[in-house]
Amino acid sequence: MHDKTHTVGFAYILTNKFMPGLVKIGFTTWLTEDRIKALYTTGVPAPFEIQFRLMISNPKAVENKTHKLLDAFRVNPKREFFMIDTAIAIETVRLAAIESAGIDSWQSTRPIKLSSGDRLSLSLEDGQAFALIALPHALSNELDVIDIWQAHSNGDQLEIFAEHSPTHVAGMSDYDPDSDKDPVPYLNRENNAANGMLNGREKLMPGDRLVWIPAKRSAQAQPSVVFEADDHAQIISRTWSPKNGPHGFPLILNDFLYDSPWPQASAAINAALNLPLPRTWAPRQQRNDEWAEIGIEPKPPAYWLPQLQPRAKSKKGNH
Repeated sequence: MHDKTHTVGFAYILTNKFMPGLVKIGFTTWLTEDRIKALYTTGVPAPFEIQFRLMISNPKAVENKTHKLLDAFRVNPKREFFMIDTAIAIETVRLAAIESAGIDSWQSTRPIKLSSGDRLSLSLEDGQAFALIALPHALSNELDVIDIWQAHSNGDQLEIFAEHSPTHVAGMSDYDPDSDKDPVPYLNRENNAANGMLNGREKLMPGDRLVWIPAKRSAQAQPSVVFEADDHAQIISRTWSPKNGPHGFPLILNDFLYDSPWPQASAAINAALNLPLPRTWAPRQQRNDEWAEIGIEPKPPAYWLPQLQPRAKSKKGNH
């Protein structure tokens, strides 16, 4: 069952040259630039400047958690201003994102369905893993583990963009066309606000399951989460704190560093394997003329992140 479309917004940190020492911490469902234009009213001497923005699921929850963590620095309980260093504010937003858009915030007793139009951005912790599970062929009565991925830094993100057409998605593991390119490299229309560093791009096919597994050190406290693709989905992994692997190269999503899944991870994978079979399926490889080719029609960033599209006209409102 798919109850609603998943969307992303932004948590942001703003400053104003006429408000030295203060930062404004909030959220918006618009592009952050559109939000600061709305904030530039007759009561503000100069436009706000963006110091940080984070594309994330549950941006309102991230804002609320950040405000609670920084309550001692809040200058007015009815305003979103804090007397705090910008670097500390950024660290706090990232911590709040892990708590409010991380694995605990997605707990569900059933698989979370991914349908065309869904946009998700998950905040990850170092050591968390993802198991990709799929039917090997249309007539199979058993699912297989196709791949296991791993996050390598706290605050890494996994973006999931569900899409009807396979021509728009691509995966590095399958050497699909342009799979090494970042679908959303910037978070503004001027293309100068970098969206972290791409460290993985994969795809889900209809019927695939993605099992989000807690890190080994926290496996006892956090249940796993299962996503199930009703349509195709573009998976994007990015980091702001790249780490090098044993051979000196930056680690990517596909670098699974554990020797083998730990007991709780194996239990989570087996539980997902034993769920009722998915009702949809499409081949990952060896596609004949009955199936559209994968990745041959790449889409621009504004397709994946609709906020990048120009706004028709200014709208009033808080968010």
